[in-house]
Amino acid sequence: MIRSRKQIVLPVTSSGIAALLLPNGRTAHSRFNIPLKLSEDKLCNIKPGTMLAELIEKTDLIIWDEAPMTHKHAFEALDKTLRDIISKKKPSTKEQTFG
Repeated sequence: MIRSRKQIVLPVTSSGIAALLLPNGRTAHSRFNIPLKLSEDKLCNIKPGTMLAELIEKTDLIIWDEAPMTHKHAFEALDKTLRDIISKKKPSTKEQTFG
């Protein structure tokens, strides 16, 4: 339904096997450049103004399959990165919740 409305959906998974089963699926680490060595202060390697940052800005929905298998620091890194990218264009979204 979402794609039929020309909205952008990014399907990601926690494992490579599951990514093979989704149309246009990729692992979350691959799609969002999540660091392999995670800690509380890590960010994803997505620079504002890049093609990936622009794709994320235009994305209407992220579907993360097998999310419970992912370490919380991966979500925190993505959350901080998304806030950073989006707040550059829309400062009022700095406090918008991911999830």
